[in-house]
Amino acid sequence: MKQIIVKDYETTDGRVNFGQVIQAGILVTDDNLKVKQKHELRCRLKPNVIPSIGASLVHRATVDQLKNSNMSHYQMVMEHYKIIKDATKDNPSFMAGFNNIAFDLEFTRRMYFKNLISDVYQTNTNGNKHLDILNVARASKFANNNVFKTILSDKGRVSFKLADLCKANSIDNGTSHDAITDCLNTISLAEIIYKKTPDIWNAALSTTSKKDVENFILKNKVYTSLEYFYGRSVPFACHHILFHEQYKWSINWDLKVDPSKYLEMDRQTLAKAIDSSPKIIRTVRQNKSPVLLNSDYALKTDNYSKITKNEINRRVKILDDNPKFIELIGLILSDKAKEKMSMDQTELLHEETIYVAGFASEKDKAIMNKFHEVEWKEKVNLIDKFSEERFQYFAECLIYEESPESLPKSIYDKIHRSFAQRLLSTNKEKWETTASFFNEVDNLRETKYKDNPEILEVIEDYNKHVMEIQTRFENA
Repeated sequence: MKQIIVKDYETTDGRVNFGQVIQAGILVTDDNLKVKQKHELRCRLKPNVIPSIGASLVHRATVDQLKNSNMSHYQMVMEHYKIIKDATKDNPSFMAGFNNIAFDLEFTRRMYFKNLISDVYQTNTNGNKHLDILNVARASKFANNNVFKTILSDKGRVSFKLADLCKANSIDNGTSHDAITDCLNTISLAEIIYKKTPDIWNAALSTTSKKDVENFILKNKVYTSLEYFYGRSVPFACHHILFHEQYKWSINWDLKVDPSKYLEMDRQTLAKAIDSSPKIIRTVRQNKSPVLLNSDYALKTDNYSKITKNEINRRVKILDDNPKFIELIGLILSDKAKEKMSMDQTELLHEETIYVAGFASEKDKAIMNKFHEVEWKEKVNLIDKFSEERFQYFAECLIYEESPESLPKSIYDKIHRSFAQRLLSTNKEKWETTASFFNEVDNLRETKYKDNPEILEVIEDYNKHVMEIQTRFENA
């Protein structure tokens, strides 16, 4: 088994394209989840980022910490990259966390992308793979309801929030929503799963890369895919029929449905059937660390138990023997994706182009590497060397954030005015603005925390800080 690296972030808010990591916890463990290295990184708030007050009241970093940390954001990102690079250089690792695929991983990639680190996909290249402990926990609980305890949310549903799982199972490594504590709590939960449901743990480790997942679904004619709805895992007996033309996802037929009833449908009727509920098609996203299990897990549940093995095999054979039918499904799904793409004509900002604009050229990667080697004043001379405008923009932003005095006045004024326009906007934006911040603060003061002087004091500290940011940009 490879070593496991558990990461967790505390951030200014949940918007990965525009938010900022302010604390990172990185724990390197052996294959038995015993911690070998512990790294905690904290950094200052960037001058062009307004924190969400909601997120700030969760992670509880003080304004003093955000303003006076010894490390800048750029320094933290470079140190973060080096820690992972050194730890995985001779030892490819499972990059793990709790709900890390949807959140922490996307922040990692945006951090690298906007800080001109050419190795954006560091955590899943050179043998590294992704493991999401949230997915493993849900699968483990499905397979063995007694593996760990759970509590109910305010809506009366089983809660898989890390803090609630820790509370239910007396896991206490410190205050939740601290990056190091959450890493340790994730490891403690993983140890329970590893010891009590080793089959699930090993199954999860076997599908931690896109290639691993594809090998599994092509090898297994019928398998169990778990999907999560309203606090519970729902198993589906799946048979892979095609890979989506645009998204490359695995498209599967739900074998509780007899495909023979659909073979003679015309395109329009079949398209409606695909969109109807209950769904006949199940999707597996290979790069999302899914936990895929053998077919018995689904076939023994109520939805499938009355279907004989012979009937399951007959349905699989029908699908395999009708390639034109499968091709028609693929065309329907592809046309639907194209229509969706054509309808979304929103112009993307540079921060949003990590996936849609392709990889950096070898030339730009070389300039990125050079950028990190030279002093700030020399970095200015590299701005125009980039062939892509987005990388020129990121270079300007980095110098503006880290060494504004190094920028020519014309570039500084351009960047400063652009962020003033962005942060002082009174429209609903994709990032936190002064207006959205003050609106939320006013609401919290008058409702949720009106009788909580301790929290009101924290809110006031943040309010003063954002007022300072507002004043600075109003003078742009």
